[in-house]
Amino acid sequence: MEKADKEIEAVEAPVEVSDVKCEKCGRMMVIKQGRFGKFLACPGFPECRNTKPILHKIGVKCPECGGEVIERKTKTRRIFYGCANYPECKFTSWDRPTEEKCPKCGKVMLERIEKNGNKKLYCSNETCENGLHIKKGKAGRKSAKSK
Repeated sequence: MEKADKEIEAVEAPVEVSDVKCEKCGRMMVIKQGRFGKFLACPGFPECRNTKPILHKIGVKCPECGGEVIERKTKTRRIFYGCANYPECKFTSWDRPTEEKCPKCGKVMLERIEKNGNKKLYCSNETCENGLHIKKGKAGRKSAKSK
């Protein structure tokens, strides 16, 4: 182990400077890698401890407030979509919102990717004819006891 410590050089990850300014000290923030992925951090650590998450914008406006819709992750790393103006705006969706509007009611169309990889567009309005109609319950499934 001692021989390896002497011969192997320490490698530092290259610093990526972003175009975002730190609100606390005015320096340009850098992109760092943490155990949960990349994030923005102030290079003035430890004097300035400002950090921010990197937001993945999908290029769609929020149907409720007009803000930007971003891709988010749950604690279990499942992807969902929500408004960047949270907690003022509570818009969230498991399916990706699109720029298209429903021809029947004018609401936002959502894109669902099915298990076979096909993409299906449907209306976000549950009462609309173009909405996704999912049957609730376990209809059609047989339990082990009923066999």
